[in-house]
Amino acid sequence: MGFILGLLGAGGAILTIPILVYLVGMDAQLAITCSLFIVCVTSLTGGFRYIYSKQVHFDSIYLFGIPSVIAVWTVRKFVLPAIPEDLIHTVFFKLSKSSALLFLFSILMMIAAYKMIKPGIKHDEKNYSDRSKLPFILNGILVGCITGLLGAGGGFLIVPALVIIQKLDFKIAAGTSLCIIAINSAIGFVSNTEHLHEMDWSFLLTFTGISVIGIFIGSYTATKYPSQKLKPAFGYLLILMSVFILVKELYAIMTTM
Repeated sequence: MGFILGLLGAGGAILTIPILVYLVGMDAQLAITCSLFIVCVTSLTGGFRYIYSKQVHFDSIYLFGIPSVIAVWTVRKFVLPAIPEDLIHTVFFKLSKSSALLFLFSILMMIAAYKMIKPGIKHDEKNYSDRSKLPFILNGILVGCITGLLGAGGGFLIVPALVIIQKLDFKIAAGTSLCIIAINSAIGFVSNTEHLHEMDWSFLLTFTGISVIGIFIGSYTATKYPSQKLKPAFGYLLILMSVFILVKELYAIMTTM
């Protein structure tokens, strides 16, 4: 997970949530809270590495940061607790809150993957301040809502937004994304502490420590490959993980019918 996060600037929660849910056996909502902690610490570590390499666009952090933080806190504090545990419960079909969140997660991953694999996106060396900031601010709000709702740092949406809307080079987008992810994940984690007593902190800190090692390896590896190769690789990773989640959740629903 740390390696992918360091290499692509995203994918932390995309990998962490399935690992915690399907391999460790955590409840999806507890996995969301744990992933926020893991992704926050790991992203912050990787972000410093990109800052040192001067591959972070600070204006984008500002434009994303304020609306994202407000959206994360609002969703985690008010929206998520208001969603019922059983969204649909009939004799023939049952859809839980956890499964619905994972379904939404996978669908958004598919959309972001298409945007990254689609050819024709080129970074622009012109003055970034000349562009309209409204689409970027609105995207920051969207990313904050996703972070609060799904426990994802939002990198799988932040990186495409930075590349497509801001026209940043992929590597600068990756470094900027890590800084934004760290902020959003931290806010998401501290805004809802009801699962803290359920966490296995020894496991969580061990997992996080290994992920930090991975992010150093990933960020170093990223310097060896051009952005043109990393961008579609990011898209294909999203497709693989979204299909995996969809298949697992559909199978779980069918076996309970």
